[in-house]
Amino acid sequence: MNQIDFSQHDYQNELDRLRLRYQFDFAGIALPTEDHVGTKIKWRYVSGNLNERYQRIELRYGRGVAGNVMKTGKPMIITDANEQQIQSALFNYPILISEQLTSMIAIPLWHNHRVKGVLLFGQRDNTPLPKIARDISEIRGIGSLTSEDKVMQ
Repeated sequence: MNQIDFSQHDYQNELDRLRLRYQFDFAGIALPTEDHVGTKIKWRYVSGNLNERYQRIELRYGRGVAGNVMKTGKPMIITDANEQQIQSALFNYPILISEQLTSMIAIPLWHNHRVKGVLLFGQRDNTPLPKIARDISEIRGIGSLTSEDKVMQ
């Protein structure tokens, strides 16, 4: 069974709890959605949001924070969104703009050896990432989605 039954877990409550526990300003889960054109990635669950603009963000694989993490299966960390490299490509990261994030960490969420979503934590107002961000292995995932691909060694 490759589908995830999102009714089996309260992802919103868990996301709120993780955001508060690790002292992040923002947290979100991006998941792919199928439509008649193809697969789009949308922010399905958020916590600590400033507005509702995240709902209009639609990404493709390889685009934006969520699209890059889903495509590569690797975490993405931006410690300072004010760096010239990030600022010059800021339009590629709409979640940073809409939520005014100045630092963030995004980790792939795995299910049955495939990336099925992205868990993002972010800070605003140049607040540094909490210590946990330096050791993302402590964040094990959410619900039935894990932060690491469990393959047989």
